[in-house]
Amino acid sequence: MSGLEIFQNGTSLHPDRMGEPVYQIGRKNADGEYDVVVFDGMSKKEAEAKLAEMQPKPPKAKPVEKPVAKPEVKPAAKKKQASRPAPKKQVSKPAPKKTKAKKKPSRKR
Repeated sequence: MSGLEIFQNGTSLHPDRMGEPVYQIGRKNADGEYDVVVFDGMSKKEAEAKLAEMQPKPPKAKPVEKPVAKPEVKPAAKKKQASRPAPKKQVSKPAPKKTKAKKKPSRKR
């Protein structure tokens, strides 16, 4: 609710606050008059608190994520290969095939 203002609209007739100014919240017209939004008669402090409560709150800013620094990779120095030949791989024999066990004949009673 932008464009809202606090304006004085008379004085209090309450016996405890007789003669104190009464404030309301509204929008100013082109005529210079106010369109009242909050009709309650308030003190200056009450009106300021109510106006602050009614104002739209700005959206929370999202925290800026810092880019993750990638560690620097140093190029590895090329090593000379060993003069020994690499060991030969051992070839494993295939596992023997399993045969099914024969079922025993069932006994009749």
